[in-house]
Amino acid sequence: MGEADLIAALTEHGFSLNESRAYTALLQSGPSTGYEVGQKAQIPRSAVYGALRRLVSAGAARSIAGSPERFVAAPAETLLTLLRDRFDASVRKLDDAVRSLDTEPPVPDAFSVHGYDRVLEEAKQLVVNAEEQVVLSGWARELAALAPSLEEAARKRVAVFVFSHAAIPEGVVGTHFSYGFSERDLEDFWKHRLVIVADDHRTLIGATEGDDNDNAVISETAAIAEIATSQIALDLTLLAQRTQNNTDALMAQILGDRVGRLDELLAKDPTPVFGREVVPAKRRGRGRKLA
Repeated sequence: MGEADLIAALTEHGFSLNESRAYTALLQSGPSTGYEVGQKAQIPRSAVYGALRRLVSAGAARSIAGSPERFVAAPAETLLTLLRDRFDASVRKLDDAVRSLDTEPPVPDAFSVHGYDRVLEEAKQLVVNAEEQVVLSGWARELAALAPSLEEAARKRVAVFVFSHAAIPEGVVGTHFSYGFSERDLEDFWKHRLVIVADDHRTLIGATEGDDNDNAVISETAAIAEIATSQIALDLTLLAQRTQNNTDALMAQILGDRVGRLDELLAKDPTPVFGREVVPAKRRGRGRKLA
């Protein structure tokens, strides 16, 4: 990251463009007069002293008395601590104000978000708010972005199951299931998708191509969570078949009571059907079974 990145980050945290340029110039040059800061930061003389005074008032810079007066940037760590403290105080004030309204708006069963960053924000919230289990299917890039959230969930003893056709990056906690393919090979014929089911109830299904066209649906509908979990379970079952692994214990963990009940029904000797074609009456006699 360079000078432009620092200026952009400061403006994102409430500093004006001139203030951000002035702080960056001070950080690079050490104690400087307003004239020197204006020259280095390309701030008009009529505006530079105002920007410097505001930095001093905010604690981001310090004034050194003298003739001429000089200014020096507060150390970066000091500025970061100030910003964190003020942000935390601001959030607490917002929390108190919201709670003082004593109202709880209705939460929709499902809603959508747009843009890659928003999809990942919702995905992280879904993971960290899980209480018992997270089942997810995604690509390496998205799994790496979710790694800190998954670690936070795991520290709360949330069971984490991760499936990917791609190789799963280092640092992603949980029980891994992967074909180990490279993303580049997969991208030749598949698009990035992300599916997360938390506590067998909350679900995110989204596109994660990495741009503003991405979108996702977040749902509190139990039926959607069940379908999404079953899809991931199917991927796990296919992987197990191809690698000659048994999935009985895994399916019991992920699908819970549904697996045991299905086994009980199968034990009653039903008549399974697989691939039998049923045709209209006029075509009878030409029906066929799949080989």
